[in-house]
Amino acid sequence: MSTPEDFGQQRDQAYHRIRRLLILQQIPEGVRLREAEWALRLQVNRTALREAFARLEAEGLIEKGPKTGYFIPVLTERDTEEVIEVRLMLEGGAIERICRLGLNTPKHLKKMRDACDQLERLVREDYLLGVAEADRRFHEALIEAANNRRLSMLYQRAPLPIIHPVILSGPQWMASVQMTLDEHRATLAAILDGQVARALDLLRTHLKERSLIPLSPL
Repeated sequence: MSTPEDFGQQRDQAYHRIRRLLILQQIPEGVRLREAEWALRLQVNRTALREAFARLEAEGLIEKGPKTGYFIPVLTERDTEEVIEVRLMLEGGAIERICRLGLNTPKHLKKMRDACDQLERLVREDYLLGVAEADRRFHEALIEAANNRRLSMLYQRAPLPIIHPVILSGPQWMASVQMTLDEHRATLAAILDGQVARALDLLRTHLKERSLIPLSPL
């Protein structure tokens, strides 16, 4: 028999695991979240899962169907523009704060460099499912480096999914990932040099023109 503490742990586990998958867009748009399937997959009871779904709905990450169940929303062009705009505000603000406070040192920005190295290693090892995670980690490390607790809380709690471009074929996918990696490294280099305007331009290009890398090659 499960205790209230067990129930709370299952609810939080389901919420955080599904939320991470949604932020990384590892669940395709328009898909229905089947309760029995996800309860089994996450090894949680269905009541705890329902509460997790309700919390995700409140954040706008999933939507309730016209009859029953929850679905992954299909992002419109406006949705995409809003997500990118907010990310530019938050991440751009982080860049300005890092440079203004003199936090742009190799030691302080080590997590950003590590995220670049991890992305490069995952691509080299052909570990496709880890690439989106490494990509997201770079941006989270940027926010963390700003040393503003409330900014970090806002970024973590905001429903700001990675926006993927159209799925590409093998060579195109590899080229897109390489461009993402190059942009990460160039942005980091600009921050280390205190070139705020250049770092902001690189970030804007990265988020607006290329967005982030697609899920995986066909």
